Amino acid sequence: MTSKPANSRMPLTWSDGADEVRRPLDRATLIRELRGYGIALGSVALAILSTRLTWPFFSRTPFALLFAATFIGARFATETSSLVAVVAGALGAQLMVPTFAPATFQEGALLTFVAVSFAANRMVMARNHAEAALRSSEAQFRAAWDNAAFGAALLDARGIVERINPAMERTLGFASDAWRGVSFAHFVIVDEVKDARARFAAFMAGEAETYERETRFRRADGTTMWGRLTLSAVHGANDARVGALMVVEDVSRRLAAEDELRASEARYRSLFDDVPVGLFQCTVDGHLGVVNRALLRMLGQQSSDALREMRVADLIATREGQTLLDDAMRNGRNLRSLLTPLTCRDNLLMVTIEMRAVRNAAGAIVHYDGTVVEAPKGSVAVPATGM
Repeated sequence: MTSKPANSRMPLTWSDGADEVRRPLDRATLIRELRGYGIALGSVALAILSTRLTWPFFSRTPFALLFAATFIGARFATETSSLVAVVAGALGAQLMVPTFAPATFQEGALLTFVAVSFAANRMVMARNHAEAALRSSEAQFRAAWDNAAFGAALLDARGIVERINPAMERTLGFASDAWRGVSFAHFVIVDEVKDARARFAAFMAGEAETYERETRFRRADGTTMWGRLTLSAVHGANDARVGALMVVEDVSRRLAAEDELRASEARYRSLFDDVPVGLFQCTVDGHLGVVNRALLRMLGQQSSDALREMRVADLIATREGQTLLDDAMRNGRNLRSLLTPLTCRDNLLMVTIEMRAVRNAAGAIVHYDGTVVEAPKGSVAVPATGM
């Protein structure tokens, strides 16, 4: 039994199977290539014909029009078609001279034409690629500038607005014509104009690349708006600062929400402190955190600072009550209606304690909320010394 050599079907070079399938040209690319070939080869044909018809006007410089044609192909046609035009020009060079005229250029001149045309083609193509990359970069910047969610303005070194994006027009309501040639401080409220200009001058003279501050801006309708102002330095030649990019984010809703949250917390704190029932919050291991005024009065304390290091179990005067509370917390259970004496400053006070575990989305206990309700007066226990 014979076997084939191991390398009989081994490819000479590595290639991916997917690479072997060439993607067909799309319609736009095909049209662009055809247009490029039309420009490049048409220019060469026109140069050859013009030189032949005007002979002997170009007898001393027979390649002048042909060189101009290859330059036009490199500048306005595609890269492939422009190289084909150089080859076509070299092959058709003999057609420039009429049959009745003697040959006026030698093989060396033709080789020089090819070399110079190829070098010029490479230089022009490099310039074309650079211009295309610049146009692409400008298009990307324009898209980002026009579609940015936050208002932006480009300032010169004096803080004069050079251009703004559409989001800035929507944010403050002023059209772009109202911004052009005006200091950005003109759109800050009157009380902060002087400060805004001083801060901008300090930023331009400083070393920090960015600057942030929340300030108030005036809108076109006469209202004011809180905005987060962010300045980023724009550098020119020799890394010198030539201006700044200003971005304004409307934070009015966030500040209003924060004010509402603080007001809500104040209302909650007022209710927490004014309720006649003792309320507290403790950690998972039972250490006291927040305590309301009613519980402080029960314990005979003036401030919750004295209770910071204490556990809830430390307030219970009996061993049985402490055990019941610790068992409930250890097992993550709620504690209900624990009737037990509470250790106060001068005596014991019979109370009912309830605790509820507060859990997060994962089901883990984050803290306990508890209530302490004073038992009827007839349930007051004997002094601690008699226990």
